[in-house]
Amino acid sequence: MFGFLPVVFLFFCLLITRRYLENWRAALLFAATITATGLTAITEILSFIHGFSFYPLMITWLFLTAVVVVGAFNLGWTVLIWPPIELKSWFLSEKIFLGIIVFICAVSAVTAAVGMPNTWDSMSYHLPRVEHWIQNKTVYFYPTNIIRQLYITPWAEFAIAHERILGGSETSANFIQWTAMVGSLTGVSLISGQLGANRRGQLMAMAMAACLPMGILQSVSTQTDYVCACWLTVFVYFLIEARRSLAFVHFVAAGLSLGLAFLTKGNSCIFAIPFLVWFIGTNIKQRFFHGLRGLLLIVVCIVAINAGQFWRNTQTFGSPVWTSTPLTNASFDLKVLWVNVLRNGCIHLATPLMDVNEHLVQTMTRAAQWAGADINDPRASFTQDFSIRSLNFDEDYAGNFLHVIVFVVVFVLCWFYRSPNSKIGFYVLCVISSFLLFCLIVRYQPWNCRFHLPLFILFCPVAGFILGSFLKQKSIILGVIFFIGAMPYLFLNNQHPWIGPMSIWKQPKPAQYFYKRPNLALPYVQTTGYLKSIGCRQIGLITGEDSWEYPWWVFLGGKDVRIEHVGVKNASGVLRYPLGNFQACALIAVDTQTQPLLMEGDLIFSQVGSIPMEGGNITIFLRKF
Repeated sequence: MFGFLPVVFLFFCLLITRRYLENWRAALLFAATITATGLTAITEILSFIHGFSFYPLMITWLFLTAVVVVGAFNLGWTVLIWPPIELKSWFLSEKIFLGIIVFICAVSAVTAAVGMPNTWDSMSYHLPRVEHWIQNKTVYFYPTNIIRQLYITPWAEFAIAHERILGGSETSANFIQWTAMVGSLTGVSLISGQLGANRRGQLMAMAMAACLPMGILQSVSTQTDYVCACWLTVFVYFLIEARRSLAFVHFVAAGLSLGLAFLTKGNSCIFAIPFLVWFIGTNIKQRFFHGLRGLLLIVVCIVAINAGQFWRNTQTFGSPVWTSTPLTNASFDLKVLWVNVLRNGCIHLATPLMDVNEHLVQTMTRAAQWAGADINDPRASFTQDFSIRSLNFDEDYAGNFLHVIVFVVVFVLCWFYRSPNSKIGFYVLCVISSFLLFCLIVRYQPWNCRFHLPLFILFCPVAGFILGSFLKQKSIILGVIFFIGAMPYLFLNNQHPWIGPMSIWKQPKPAQYFYKRPNLALPYVQTTGYLKSIGCRQIGLITGEDSWEYPWWVFLGGKDVRIEHVGVKNASGVLRYPLGNFQACALIAVDTQTQPLLMEGDLIFSQVGSIPMEGGNITIFLRKF
């Protein structure tokens, strides 16, 4: 009901920031950064007093919105005057590019509004952590068997929690990524303009970004890679502006957006490092101290925004950036770099023909052996055997085939393009360096396509500028090809298909949660049906580290229902429940070995039933009185 409040706050922030930033798109990104920073501060402050609930949140947003409304109108009515958009003067190619962008955003918005969240990670930790926060009225840590709910950077889930608490539906969680897509496209247009692109080049860059297969799939999900891409795009734009002007407002915007990117996904710092090095290098001779002060301001913003999560991680795990599994390479040498470059590039070249994919794997294996390396180097691998899946429409594994081919061509062309704008070469070098740094540091995972999304978004401005300059009006042919290639990802999304027997228009909402694991649907429904029939409202969970928890909240949640993890054996097991003492009347054991008789504290539970499911059983225990 009140989920619109952050949007209203954003709008009036836009009116204010537009007074200080001439370009309305830049003002929009700065306003979004201020809104997101405010959201973070509200979350941390209300959590500190255990007031992260409806009324405190509503009152806080109403107060802040009133403040910016007064501030906007104090600046005068001129802030309400917007520059007209004369579409009649646009070339046909520009109108087509705009149509592509609007169509993809509109269809994605409908998909996000209709389709239920059902990503594996969302079922395991993205959405369950939100439910725990809402229940506990704080984002402070709690005992959990799924420890990723705690230490993984939480900004995207902060935003989801605000929408959920303020009355948003379950599908409102999907719109955080969709909004990030819109923000990313805006940033892409601005960066391409910085590189020298005209209106056609900027629209082409936006259209190419909108047509990214992984981007389309993620824009309707509760993953976090598009949110990370958005804040990195904002950071890069304002850092380039800061490099030119050294204005305080640009440094603040760059620092806050990079802090938000880091609070969304830890690998954002890897992608940002080359751009920061570029900034330092270009200011080392002239305006050195001004640049140094700006850089320190960026660092302060990053630390301030992440301070709460750093403190919680340090208190519980002993490190501000602790992880439960090794995500970085065990060695940082040229062989590791070469192997990961081959694998990270090759996974985007998947075809529908498995024979072709297997041939690609063999080619990459020989290329690794040529350098004396192992394609399955255990020092740099999350899983053992490198393979390429068939062409698919899964948000965890889909590659960006057409974009990789075109971007390689663009990379070659950009060195032949003579432009008075010297930024293009350095910018390309920064994006490529970000990719190489990622390969050097991060272990290869079969779902690395997701992590590459920010890099593809950041390269689109280059592609729009170069191809728009070389092809001119003919660039629309390439735009149409990208648009046609994007259609399957719009309508055949594995998790949110528009057509077929699993269509989001045909399947009931409860069934949609289990698109990734359909065999879990019946066991979960049977278990929750039984617990509801006996009136149990205090439910303990004993789960594995990657179990699906969110469906329990969907089917069991309600007034006076409390769900907590019990039998926790990891580092969070020593934490207290934020709501105080917990005495379950029933336990659900999933993905874990249990005995017929369990003790939890002073309570004894006996097994009353077991329901077979994919990979094991769901075992139900009742408290013995």
